[in-house]
Amino acid sequence: MWNYGVKVENIEETTEFYTRYMGAEVRIQSEVLGCQYTLIRMGETRIILFDKAPYEDDMGLNLPLGFLHVVYETDDFEAEIAKLRESGVNFIMGPMVIESDFGKRKFAFFEAPDGIRTEVMQVYEDTGIA
Repeated sequence: MWNYGVKVENIEETTEFYTRYMGAEVRIQSEVLGCQYTLIRMGETRIILFDKAPYEDDMGLNLPLGFLHVVYETDDFEAEIAKLRESGVNFIMGPMVIESDFGKRKFAFFEAPDGIRTEVMQVYEDTGIA
């Protein structure tokens, strides 16, 4: 498990709440794929607070506030994608490679059973700040 993605109405206000009252640490504030985000750490858990999901426009949706997706990391992206394709999941974005403040990754978003949005990613370069 690499992180949880959460859509919030006010990134600054939500970040302030988690840092002030829940002990979170801000690691990155930036933009990726046209979305503003703040990555916070709570212990070993990363939570990315988004203004919208990176795949919202591709899906033609305005998703509600709250849980967006869960991200898991793999060392063999192509094997994972092959298994997912075999399972018949609905891919909603990717596969693609991006470079961001936390490094270079290859990823794809898909819907697991019951519509649970999930991301699989392989880290190619890690800045270590996330």
